[in-house]
Amino acid sequence: MYMSQPPRPRTSSTIPPILQQTSRLDSSDNPEIMSCEEEENVVIVVQEKGVIFKNGWRVPLIRLRFNDVCDDGSRVILGSGLNLHDVLVDAVVGVLDALYTPDTAPDNVRSVTLIIRNMDGVAYTTGMDIDDDHKEIHFSTEYIAGVHERSKGKQDKQEILGVIRHEMVHCFQYNAFGGANGGLIEGIADWVRYKAGFRPPHWHRGEGDQWDNGYERTAYFLLWLEEQYGPETVPRINGWMKKRRYSDKLFIDLFNEKPEELFKRYKKWCEEHSEEEVCGADQDSPAGEKEDPSEPSSPKNEEENNEDNNSYVEVSNPSPEDWQVSEAKLVARDRLNKLAYDGTGSFKRFINSFEGLIEVLDPKMSEKERRLLLVTALQGNPLTWLDNIDPDDELEYPEIKTILEANTSVSYKS
Repeated sequence: MYMSQPPRPRTSSTIPPILQQTSRLDSSDNPEIMSCEEEENVVIVVQEKGVIFKNGWRVPLIRLRFNDVCDDGSRVILGSGLNLHDVLVDAVVGVLDALYTPDTAPDNVRSVTLIIRNMDGVAYTTGMDIDDDHKEIHFSTEYIAGVHERSKGKQDKQEILGVIRHEMVHCFQYNAFGGANGGLIEGIADWVRYKAGFRPPHWHRGEGDQWDNGYERTAYFLLWLEEQYGPETVPRINGWMKKRRYSDKLFIDLFNEKPEELFKRYKKWCEEHSEEEVCGADQDSPAGEKEDPSEPSSPKNEEENNEDNNSYVEVSNPSPEDWQVSEAKLVARDRLNKLAYDGTGSFKRFINSFEGLIEVLDPKMSEKERRLLLVTALQGNPLTWLDNIDPDDELEYPEIKTILEANTSVSYKS
């Protein structure tokens, strides 16, 4: 959701054999639906060769990186009293438990790295360039420092836990081969966050004018669907996207109604129950008690801490398009910052990637800004060659692009 940053270190692709096992078989009954039976309240942790198995759930390799431990936001996280190892392991187990059974949970994720750094926005999740099965969660220190300042420290734990739980969902959820409705994807992530008991004080049911407005607006819609169709509702939605291209047929297949019609029923229900302070699903959830890392929000606290309601980025209630592009822009900026061309690979592939990322980041970017970013991405021979033919920086972006394309076959000899 959402600079120049140093390149992130590459991670060895040598993974212990136990991480590469793919022997799980889908349930013959309904492989994509979680079981709603309650498990015994027993925590069993087995650690072997860097892999953790907790209550039957396989937790991939977990990494943690602070870009600057002296950053204000880093100090907030380190001073929160949270054990980040436990937070990350519990986040993995909590996400898997909410959406799967141990037999149906995806086992392709080989590692999850939490990178805490200064950046715009709140957080985003991506796969490593070298291997998409190695996930990275980028968490903004600037954001959490702002939460700390605005809430006077009262919201620190709740927000750290909530953001990490939300982003961990993106490491494991199905997304219809990358084509899922973005509002639904973000709504499922906030549904999991809500069920874990990490609800920010500004969240309220009934907000939004479309079912796929995303984030908590869609999460509350999913909570209502869960009340209507049972506790396996969201896992069924997630499971439907495992092996299918996305379309709104998902809702017809599962609920025999179009999502727009379901959303109308949800909005009507919210209007009829508008005087209630909490809806049935809004009460403190058992999941929140089980986690018990911080005190969940309550209606009373919402009134007392009303001045703190701006502690979370989504309080501004953005337009339906905002949620869809915010995280994509952060990912595009991050990848553009790492994109480089030294003359040894395909310039056509490089320039296609460069311009594609520009379109995501800012389609209306000026030629001057594009030129600056292009020159910044050049390294080695191409940059030396450009310095020789344009020492006074007079060439425009289209001219540089054309000249570079024409000279890829001559090794940039001036």
